Amino acid sequence: MAMQWTRRIRLRHLEVLLAIARHRSLTEAAVALDITQPAVSQWLADIEAAAGVRLFERGQRLRPTPFAAPILAHAGRVLQDAQRAFAELSVIRAGGAGLVRVGAMRVAAASLVPAAVLRLRAQVPGVELALVEDIAARLWEAFERNELDVLVTRLDTRVLGSGLPHRALFADRYRVVCGPQHPLAGRKRVGWRDAARHPWLMPGAGTPLQEALSATFAAAGLAMPPVLLTSASGAANVALLGSRTPWPCTPAWSRRACRSRARWWRCR
Repeated sequence: MAMQWTRRIRLRHLEVLLAIARHRSLTEAAVALDITQPAVSQWLADIEAAAGVRLFERGQRLRPTPFAAPILAHAGRVLQDAQRAFAELSVIRAGGAGLVRVGAMRVAAASLVPAAVLRLRAQVPGVELALVEDIAARLWEAFERNELDVLVTRLDTRVLGSGLPHRALFADRYRVVCGPQHPLAGRKRVGWRDAARHPWLMPGAGTPLQEALSATFAAAGLAMPPVLLTSASGAANVALLGSRTPWPCTPAWSRRACRSRARWWRCR
């Protein structure tokens, strides 16, 4: 059965399948693929016959059956592998030594990645590197779709439970940040009780930074401070930190993230 499956399925089957899942319509999938609607129907019939199950329930809008999910997930990876193979051939044809796609969080992209890029290029001059900077959740999604080869992100439970090879590169600490005109900005020593009296710009619930902050306030015997805004927007946070009211504070993972636009300190 497995041999029959691999012999019958082509990359075009998978491309058509993903287009149908994306548009939920044979007609719209045909337009997106620039082929006829009967051709899309035939490709779908072929892959369902090879799988031995129905992948979509027909109707005004097509609905994936429970059998569709694993095939769609693998289809995306297979097409990514095919595109990656072509990209690497292009790099080697141009005299390179392969392509490495790196996904990194902002703090790593600003500190670790540049030095690693220079060192790798010195060791393998022909290697081509592509960098994607994003938050950890979206980097993991891209990694699972096989769009990235290496992640530079936090060693959280997702990493540790993945079974993938990983290495700790450095131990980061977070700082508390406020605007330069904040009432606490001129103080040499600031405690958590002082910081808890002011509204905060908070990271999203469930993020490593939010969990670390919650644990810190709990260890100090304090309730979480009032939240002005839950935000991961650097531009919005910097603008609000510069406002004179309501004097917000926010956590950041490193001193580098606080440079020039705000006053930072470690609460004690």
